[in-house]
Amino acid sequence: MRTLDRYILREFGKIFSITVLSFISVFMIVDVFENMDDLMEHGVPLWVGVGFFLYKFPYIFGQVLPVSILLSVLISIGIFSRNGELTAVKASGISLLRVLSPLFMCGLVASVGVMFINESITPVTMKKVNSIRKTWLEDIKMGVFGKRGFWLRGGDGIYNIKEMDLKNNTLRGVVLYEFGRGFEFTGRIQAREVVWRNDNWRADNATGWGLSGGRVVRKKVDKVVFDGLKSPDELVSAERGYEQMGLVELYRYIQGLEKEGYDTSRYRVDLYSKITFPLVNFIMVLVGIPFALKTGRSGGIAVGVGLSVIIGFSYWIIFAISRSLGHSGVFPPLFSAVFPDIFFFAVGVFMLSGIRQ
Repeated sequence: MRTLDRYILREFGKIFSITVLSFISVFMIVDVFENMDDLMEHGVPLWVGVGFFLYKFPYIFGQVLPVSILLSVLISIGIFSRNGELTAVKASGISLLRVLSPLFMCGLVASVGVMFINESITPVTMKKVNSIRKTWLEDIKMGVFGKRGFWLRGGDGIYNIKEMDLKNNTLRGVVLYEFGRGFEFTGRIQAREVVWRNDNWRADNATGWGLSGGRVVRKKVDKVVFDGLKSPDELVSAERGYEQMGLVELYRYIQGLEKEGYDTSRYRVDLYSKITFPLVNFIMVLVGIPFALKTGRSGGIAVGVGLSVIIGFSYWIIFAISRSLGHSGVFPPLFSAVFPDIFFFAVGVFMLSGIRQ
Protein backbone atom coordinates (compact mmCIF):
# COMPACT_ATOMS: atom_id res chain seq x y z
CA MET A 1 0.00 0.00 0.00
CA ARG A 2 2.89 2.39 0.58
CA THR A 3 3.80 2.14 -3.11
CA LEU A 4 0.21 2.94 -4.06
CA ASP A 5 0.08 5.84 -1.58
CA ARG A 6 3.28 7.30 -3.04
CA TYR A 7 1.88 6.98 -6.54
CA ILE A 8 -1.37 8.74 -5.58
CA LEU A 9 0.54 11.53 -3.84
CA ARG A 10 3.00 11.92 -6.72
CA GLU A 11 0.32 12.24 -9.38
CA PHE A 12 -1.79 14.54 -7.20
CA GLY A 13 1.29 16.61 -6.34
CA LYS A 14 2.11 17.21 -10.01
CA ILE A 15 -1.34 18.57 -10.76
CA PHE A 16 -1.50 20.51 -7.50
CA SER A 17 1.82 22.25 -8.19
CA ILE A 18 0.67 23.37 -11.63
CA THR A 19 -2.74 24.42 -10.32
CA VAL A 20 -1.59 26.46 -7.32
CA LEU A 21 1.16 28.20 -9.33
CA SER A 22 -1.36 29.04 -12.05
CA PHE A 23 -3.85 30.56 -9.62
CA ILE A 24 -1.13 32.53 -7.81
CA SER A 25 0.20 33.81 -11.14
CA VAL A 26 -3.24 34.99 -12.22
CA PHE A 27 -3.83 36.61 -8.83
CA MET A 28 -0.44 38.38 -8.94
CA ILE A 29 -0.88 39.57 -12.54
CA VAL A 30 -4.27 41.11 -11.71
CA ASP A 31 -2.79 42.75 -8.60
CA VAL A 32 0.12 44.18 -10.61
CA PHE A 33 -2.18 45.71 -13.20
CA GLU A 34 -4.44 47.16 -10.49
CA ASN A 35 -1.60 48.85 -8.57
CA MET A 36 1.04 49.60 -11.20
CA ASP A 37 -0.35 53.03 -12.10
CA ASP A 38 -0.39 54.14 -8.44
CA LEU A 39 3.14 52.90 -7.84
CA MET A 40 4.48 54.67 -10.92
CA GLU A 41 2.52 57.85 -10.18
CA HIS A 42 4.07 58.13 -6.71
CA GLY A 43 7.57 57.29 -7.94
CA VAL A 44 7.93 54.08 -5.93
CA PRO A 45 11.42 52.53 -6.51
CA LEU A 46 11.57 49.22 -8.34
CA TRP A 47 12.82 47.19 -5.38
CA VAL A 48 10.07 48.63 -3.15
CA GLY A 49 7.42 47.85 -5.77
CA VAL A 50 8.65 44.27 -6.13
CA GLY A 51 8.53 43.85 -2.35
CA PHE A 52 5.01 45.32 -2.30
CA PHE A 53 3.80 42.41 -4.44
CA LEU A 54 6.02 39.64 -3.03
CA TYR A 55 4.97 40.40 0.56
CA LYS A 56 1.41 39.53 -0.49
CA PHE A 57 2.43 36.01 -1.50
CA PRO A 58 1.54 34.27 1.84
CA TYR A 59 -1.89 35.92 1.87
CA ILE A 60 -2.56 35.02 -1.78
CA PHE A 61 -1.38 31.45 -1.19
CA GLY A 62 -3.90 31.00 1.63
CA GLN A 63 -6.70 32.39 -0.52
CA VAL A 64 -6.12 30.25 -3.63
CA LEU A 65 -5.20 27.02 -1.83
CA PRO A 66 -8.77 25.68 -1.30
CA VAL A 67 -9.81 25.95 -4.95
CA SER A 68 -6.39 24.65 -6.05
CA ILE A 69 -6.84 21.54 -3.89
CA LEU A 70 -10.39 21.05 -5.13
CA LEU A 71 -9.40 21.33 -8.79
CA SER A 72 -6.40 19.02 -8.28
CA VAL A 73 -8.60 16.38 -6.62
CA LEU A 74 -11.16 16.51 -9.42
CA ILE A 75 -8.58 16.32 -12.21
CA SER A 76 -6.34 13.66 -10.64
CA ILE A 77 -9.22 11.32 -9.76
CA GLY A 78 -10.71 11.93 -13.20
CA ILE A 79 -7.43 10.82 -14.76
CA PHE A 80 -7.22 7.75 -12.49
CA SER A 81 -10.76 6.80 -13.49
CA ARG A 82 -10.21 7.39 -17.20
CA ASN A 83 -7.10 5.20 -17.16
CA GLY A 84 -9.02 2.40 -15.43
CA GLU A 85 -6.78 2.53 -12.37
CA LEU A 86 -9.64 2.92 -9.90
CA THR A 87 -11.42 -0.04 -11.46
CA ALA A 88 -8.30 -2.14 -11.04
CA VAL A 89 -8.02 -1.11 -7.41
CA LYS A 90 -11.64 -2.02 -6.71
CA ALA A 91 -11.17 -5.38 -8.45
CA SER A 92 -8.27 -6.14 -6.10
CA GLY A 93 -10.60 -5.72 -3.11
CA ILE A 94 -9.15 -2.47 -1.83
CA SER A 95 -11.60 0.18 -0.66
CA LEU A 96 -11.64 3.40 -2.67
CA LEU A 97 -11.59 5.46 0.49
CA ARG A 98 -8.46 3.64 1.63
CA VAL A 99 -6.78 4.26 -1.72
CA LEU A 100 -7.68 7.94 -1.67
CA SER A 101 -6.84 8.44 2.02
CA PRO A 102 -3.54 10.23 1.12
CA LEU A 103 -5.65 13.00 -0.41
CA PHE A 104 -7.52 13.43 2.88
CA MET A 105 -4.17 13.67 4.63
CA CYS A 106 -3.05 16.33 2.13
CA GLY A 107 -6.17 18.35 2.87
CA LEU A 108 -5.58 18.10 6.61
CA VAL A 109 -1.93 19.11 6.28
CA ALA A 110 -2.94 22.04 4.08
CA SER A 111 -5.46 23.23 6.69
CA VAL A 112 -2.91 23.11 9.49
CA GLY A 113 -0.30 24.74 7.27
CA VAL A 114 -2.57 27.65 6.35
CA MET A 115 -3.41 28.19 10.03
CA PHE A 116 0.32 28.39 10.77
CA ILE A 117 1.01 30.76 7.88
CA ASN A 118 -1.95 32.99 8.75
CA GLU A 119 -0.79 33.24 12.35
CA SER A 120 2.97 33.59 11.99
CA ILE A 121 3.79 34.86 8.49
CA THR A 122 0.83 36.62 6.86
CA PRO A 123 0.33 39.27 9.61
CA VAL A 124 4.03 40.23 9.37
CA THR A 125 4.11 40.43 5.58
CA MET A 126 0.80 42.31 5.32
CA LYS A 127 2.07 44.87 7.83
CA LYS A 128 5.03 45.40 5.50
CA VAL A 129 2.61 45.87 2.60
CA ASN A 130 0.69 48.46 4.62
CA SER A 131 3.95 50.14 5.60
CA ILE A 132 4.81 50.56 1.92
CA ARG A 133 1.31 51.90 1.27
CA LYS A 134 1.59 54.38 4.11
CA THR A 135 5.09 55.50 3.13
CA TRP A 136 4.72 55.84 -0.62
CA LEU A 137 1.01 56.14 -1.49
CA GLU A 138 -0.35 59.48 -0.40
CA ASP A 139 -4.00 58.50 -0.37
CA ILE A 140 -3.36 55.88 2.34
CA LYS A 141 -1.19 57.96 4.68
CA MET A 142 -3.76 57.76 7.43
CA GLY A 143 -2.56 55.84 10.44
CA VAL A 144 -1.88 52.39 11.78
CA PHE A 145 -4.02 49.67 13.33
CA GLY A 146 -2.52 48.09 16.45
CA LYS A 147 -3.66 45.90 19.31
CA ARG A 148 -5.17 48.96 21.07
CA GLY A 149 -7.14 50.04 18.01
CA PHE A 150 -6.58 52.56 15.26
CA TRP A 151 -4.07 55.41 15.71
CA LEU A 152 -4.42 58.53 13.59
CA ARG A 153 -2.59 61.85 13.49
CA GLY A 154 -5.07 64.75 13.28
CA GLY A 155 -4.72 68.50 13.13
CA ASP A 156 -5.25 68.89 16.87
CA GLY A 157 -3.33 65.87 18.15
CA ILE A 158 -3.22 62.08 17.99
CA TYR A 159 -6.40 60.00 17.99
CA ASN A 160 -6.90 56.47 19.27
CA ILE A 161 -10.13 54.79 18.12
CA LYS A 162 -11.15 51.46 19.65
CA GLU A 163 -13.98 50.59 17.24
CA MET A 164 -15.27 51.90 13.92
CA ASP A 165 -18.85 51.33 12.77
CA LEU A 166 -18.88 53.29 9.54
CA LYS A 167 -22.15 51.73 8.38
CA ASN A 168 -23.80 53.77 11.12
CA ASN A 169 -21.21 56.59 11.00
CA THR A 170 -20.22 55.92 14.60
CA LEU A 171 -16.86 55.69 16.36
CA ARG A 172 -16.50 54.19 19.83
CA GLY A 173 -13.78 54.59 22.41
CA VAL A 174 -12.26 57.75 20.91
CA VAL A 175 -9.32 59.33 22.78
CA LEU A 176 -7.67 62.55 21.59
CA TYR A 177 -4.18 63.28 22.92
CA GLU A 178 -3.51 67.01 22.53
CA PHE A 179 -0.03 68.42 22.08
CA GLY A 180 1.38 71.92 21.98
CA ARG A 181 4.59 73.32 20.58
CA GLY A 182 7.60 71.06 20.78
CA PHE A 183 5.27 68.06 21.03
CA GLU A 184 4.44 68.97 24.63
CA PHE A 185 1.44 67.08 26.01
CA THR A 186 -1.33 69.53 26.97
CA GLY A 187 -4.42 67.42 27.57
CA ARG A 188 -6.66 64.52 26.67
CA ILE A 189 -10.30 64.19 25.65
CA GLN A 190 -12.07 60.84 25.85
CA ALA A 191 -15.52 60.05 24.41
CA ARG A 192 -17.28 56.70 24.56
CA GLU A 193 -19.23 57.36 21.34
CA VAL A 194 -18.70 59.85 18.53
CA VAL A 195 -21.26 60.32 15.71
CA TRP A 196 -20.90 61.93 12.28
CA ARG A 197 -23.39 64.83 12.15
CA ASN A 198 -23.43 68.04 10.14
CA ASP A 199 -20.16 67.16 8.38
CA ASN A 200 -18.26 66.72 11.66
CA TRP A 201 -17.54 64.05 14.24
CA ARG A 202 -19.42 65.07 17.39
CA ALA A 203 -19.70 63.69 20.93
CA ASP A 204 -22.55 64.74 23.20
CA ASN A 205 -20.60 63.77 26.30
CA ALA A 206 -16.88 63.47 26.89
CA THR A 207 -14.32 63.64 29.66
CA GLY A 208 -11.34 65.96 29.44
CA TRP A 209 -8.03 66.08 31.27
CA GLY A 210 -5.80 69.14 31.22
CA LEU A 211 -2.70 70.52 32.95
CA SER A 212 -3.22 73.42 35.32
CA GLY A 213 -0.47 74.62 37.64
CA GLY A 214 1.44 71.40 37.18
CA ARG A 215 -1.59 69.33 38.19
CA VAL A 216 -3.90 67.17 36.11
CA VAL A 217 -7.45 68.55 36.14
CA ARG A 218 -10.42 66.42 35.05
CA LYS A 219 -13.71 67.85 33.83
CA LYS A 220 -16.82 66.86 31.90
CA VAL A 221 -17.14 68.28 28.41
CA ASP A 222 -20.37 68.61 26.42
CA LYS A 223 -20.86 68.92 22.67
CA VAL A 224 -17.30 68.19 21.57
CA VAL A 225 -16.42 68.52 17.88
CA PHE A 226 -13.38 66.53 16.68
CA ASP A 227 -12.21 68.64 13.75
CA GLY A 228 -9.05 66.63 13.15
CA LEU A 229 -10.80 63.37 12.31
CA LYS A 230 -11.23 62.38 8.68
CA SER A 231 -14.67 61.86 7.15
CA PRO A 232 -16.30 58.38 7.10
CA ASP A 233 -15.45 57.98 3.40
CA GLU A 234 -11.77 58.57 4.15
CA LEU A 235 -11.75 56.21 7.14
CA VAL A 236 -13.49 53.32 5.38
CA SER A 237 -10.23 51.71 4.18
CA ALA A 238 -8.99 51.55 7.79
CA GLU A 239 -12.20 50.17 9.32
CA ARG A 240 -11.26 46.52 8.84
CA GLY A 241 -7.58 46.83 9.69
CA TYR A 242 -8.05 44.30 12.49
CA GLU A 243 -8.56 41.56 9.91
CA GLN A 244 -4.82 41.54 9.27
CA MET A 245 -4.10 40.64 12.87
CA GLY A 246 -3.09 37.12 13.79
CA LEU A 247 -5.32 34.89 15.88
CA VAL A 248 -3.61 35.64 19.20
CA GLU A 249 -3.31 39.37 18.49
CA LEU A 250 -6.99 39.66 17.56
CA TYR A 251 -8.01 37.68 20.66
CA ARG A 252 -6.10 40.07 22.91
CA TYR A 253 -7.64 43.03 21.11
CA ILE A 254 -11.12 41.60 21.72
CA GLN A 255 -10.32 41.05 25.39
CA GLY A 256 -9.32 44.70 25.70
CA LEU A 257 -12.58 45.86 24.13
CA GLU A 258 -14.66 43.60 26.37
CA LYS A 259 -12.95 44.91 29.51
CA GLU A 260 -14.05 48.39 28.51
CA GLY A 261 -17.62 47.24 27.88
CA TYR A 262 -17.77 47.33 24.07
CA ASP A 263 -19.67 44.84 21.93
CA THR A 264 -17.23 42.47 20.21
CA SER A 265 -19.64 40.24 18.25
CA ARG A 266 -18.40 41.13 14.78
CA TYR A 267 -14.77 40.82 15.88
CA ARG A 268 -15.47 37.35 17.27
CA VAL A 269 -16.94 36.31 13.91
CA ASP A 270 -13.59 37.08 12.30
CA LEU A 271 -11.68 35.50 15.20
CA TYR A 272 -13.50 32.19 14.80
CA SER A 273 -13.25 32.43 11.00
CA LYS A 274 -9.48 32.47 11.31
CA ILE A 275 -9.83 28.90 12.60
CA THR A 276 -12.71 27.62 10.49
CA PHE A 277 -11.71 29.07 7.11
CA PRO A 278 -8.40 27.14 6.80
CA LEU A 279 -10.36 23.92 7.43
CA VAL A 280 -12.02 24.41 4.05
CA ASN A 281 -8.89 22.87 2.48
CA PHE A 282 -9.74 19.51 4.06
CA ILE A 283 -13.45 19.97 3.30
CA MET A 284 -12.70 20.63 -0.39
CA VAL A 285 -11.04 17.19 -0.53
CA LEU A 286 -14.05 15.65 1.19
CA VAL A 287 -16.46 17.28 -1.27
CA GLY A 288 -14.27 16.88 -4.35
CA ILE A 289 -13.70 13.12 -4.11
CA PRO A 290 -17.36 12.04 -4.47
CA PHE A 291 -17.93 14.56 -7.27
CA ALA A 292 -14.87 13.19 -9.09
CA LEU A 293 -15.95 9.59 -8.57
CA LYS A 294 -19.45 10.31 -9.84
CA THR A 295 -18.18 11.92 -13.05
CA GLY A 296 -16.16 8.74 -13.66
CA ARG A 297 -14.39 8.37 -17.00
CA SER A 298 -15.89 11.62 -18.28
CA GLY A 299 -13.95 13.54 -15.63
CA GLY A 300 -11.29 15.64 -17.33
CA ILE A 301 -9.78 19.09 -17.07
CA ALA A 302 -12.86 20.86 -18.43
CA VAL A 303 -15.18 19.01 -16.06
CA GLY A 304 -12.80 19.60 -13.16
CA VAL A 305 -12.57 23.32 -13.82
CA GLY A 306 -16.35 23.62 -14.17
CA LEU A 307 -17.05 21.76 -10.94
CA SER A 308 -14.35 23.73 -9.11
CA VAL A 309 -15.93 27.02 -10.13
CA ILE A 310 -19.40 25.88 -9.08
CA ILE A 311 -18.36 24.37 -5.74
CA GLY A 312 -15.90 27.14 -4.89
CA PHE A 313 -18.37 29.89 -5.81
CA SER A 314 -21.10 28.18 -3.77
CA TYR A 315 -18.84 28.04 -0.71
CA TRP A 316 -17.88 31.71 -1.02
CA ILE A 317 -21.54 32.76 -1.31
CA ILE A 318 -22.54 30.81 1.80
CA PHE A 319 -19.42 31.99 3.66
CA ALA A 320 -20.09 35.65 2.79
CA ILE A 321 -23.79 35.45 3.73
CA SER A 322 -23.09 33.66 7.01
CA ARG A 323 -20.33 36.12 7.92
CA SER A 324 -22.53 39.10 7.08
CA LEU A 325 -25.34 37.73 9.25
CA GLY A 326 -22.83 37.24 12.07
CA HIS A 327 -21.56 40.82 11.78
CA SER A 328 -25.12 42.14 11.85
CA GLY A 329 -25.98 40.08 14.95
CA VAL A 330 -28.54 37.79 13.29
CA PHE A 331 -26.33 34.72 13.83
CA PRO A 332 -24.22 34.12 16.95
CA PRO A 333 -20.50 34.65 16.14
CA LEU A 334 -19.47 31.00 16.53
CA PHE A 335 -22.39 29.67 14.48
CA SER A 336 -21.71 32.24 11.76
CA ALA A 337 -18.10 31.09 11.47
CA VAL A 338 -18.67 27.32 11.52
CA PHE A 339 -21.88 27.08 9.48
CA PRO A 340 -20.25 27.04 5.99
CA ASP A 341 -17.81 24.32 7.03
CA ILE A 342 -20.50 22.23 8.71
CA PHE A 343 -22.79 22.54 5.68
CA PHE A 344 -20.16 21.46 3.15
CA PHE A 345 -18.80 18.79 5.49
CA ALA A 346 -22.31 17.31 5.71
CA VAL A 347 -22.68 17.44 1.93
CA GLY A 348 -19.34 15.68 1.48
CA VAL A 349 -20.15 12.92 4.00
CA PHE A 350 -23.58 12.40 2.46
CA MET A 351 -22.15 12.06 -1.04
CA LEU A 352 -19.36 9.76 0.13
CA SER A 353 -21.89 7.48 1.78
CA GLY A 354 -23.53 6.95 -1.61
CA ILE A 355 -20.31 5.92 -3.37
CA ARG A 356 -19.94 2.22 -4.08
CA GLN A 357 -16.73 0.97 -2.53
